[in-house]
Amino acid sequence: MHPDTDADLPRRRWLGLAAGLGLAGAAMSTGCATRAPAASAATPTAASTAASAAKPASNPGTAMSGTFTNPVLPGREAGDPFVVFHEGAYYLTATFDPNGGVWVYRSERLSDWRQAERQKIWNTDSSGPRSAMVWAPELHHLNGKWYLYFTASDQVDANHRHYVLEADHPMGPYRDLGRVHLAHERYSIDGSVLKLADGRLFWMYADSGLWIAPMASPAKAVGPGVRIVQGEHDWERGWHKVDGRWQPQANDYWIEAPQPLYRGGRTFVAYSAGHTAAVYYLGLLELTGQDPMDPRSWTKHPKPVFGPTEPAGGAPGVFAPGHNSFTTSPDGTEDWLVYHAKDSDGNDAHGRTMRIQRFGWTADGRPDFGRAIPSGVAQRKPSGEA
Repeated sequence: MHPDTDADLPRRRWLGLAAGLGLAGAAMSTGCATRAPAASAATPTAASTAASAAKPASNPGTAMSGTFTNPVLPGREAGDPFVVFHEGAYYLTATFDPNGGVWVYRSERLSDWRQAERQKIWNTDSSGPRSAMVWAPELHHLNGKWYLYFTASDQVDANHRHYVLEADHPMGPYRDLGRVHLAHERYSIDGSVLKLADGRLFWMYADSGLWIAPMASPAKAVGPGVRIVQGEHDWERGWHKVDGRWQPQANDYWIEAPQPLYRGGRTFVAYSAGHTAAVYYLGLLELTGQDPMDPRSWTKHPKPVFGPTEPAGGAPGVFAPGHNSFTTSPDGTEDWLVYHAKDSDGNDAHGRTMRIQRFGWTADGRPDFGRAIPSGVAQRKPSGEA
């Protein structure tokens, strides 16, 4: 049982995307993206440029081939990948080492992280509230400094809280600035920063819905947060296997991982919903009012905008695609979706690897993420990538 999406995501067959899929014009991706968007004309959507079929590539591509295949960091668990482009290089952090600490990778190529420079920039404490379950780190460039946010606990999920580190360079060294949001003294995960056009910063996070709070600085959120959205649709429910089939669970909603996306003066927030083991979707919010602290200022799209595909036509399935971030091609002319996904529907989070694919925009100005592209299917490398 899977809901339809705006991209008409296939669950019984793989229709595929053309390996040469390209877009004209790009958005200013996350709040920490440093390359300005290029002026754009009418942009074809991912769905409108899809080919009728796509077959797995016989090899993963090379630096000289002009194509690549997912996953872009093969053989490495990489849940919740967050990528930012800065001064000619990409920086990546993810849930690489949940009981050991936080890592940052550096690569000049978005499509290949196998030879990336790697630096462990923070170690878990030996005991206490930051000793385990380090999840969903994010790296933001704000006010001339680098801020790395993460959530951690003491092996008790309910005790997750957010922490922040500060550095002058994305690879460190980092200074420990402690808790981000002392006013939210209960469970919170998947923190991110919303930056409005006037420069104001807001802290977004998940706790039985998506919440927002104002930030006094890049390191501190202040005052009580406001829940701006809760689960209400079947695709936003928790999913569990019943008699061997994934089914949505009554009264068990799960939405998380807010990720801002900006384009043409509009502010969107993608979020993840469902079950990270197999059935996982991206939903979409838009800030349509003036006050981001007012839930009435947010409009939620009723259908998922990205989701899983099942094996067909020689291509593997894509399971649990989500917990994404956004970036651009090196030359700033293309928008790219970064996300984790699995090649099987095992009933746990193991096997999540880092995937990327281009995305476009609909005629009415909303992001069009297209269909999740399976492992081994060739895609054209990001524009401007050596």
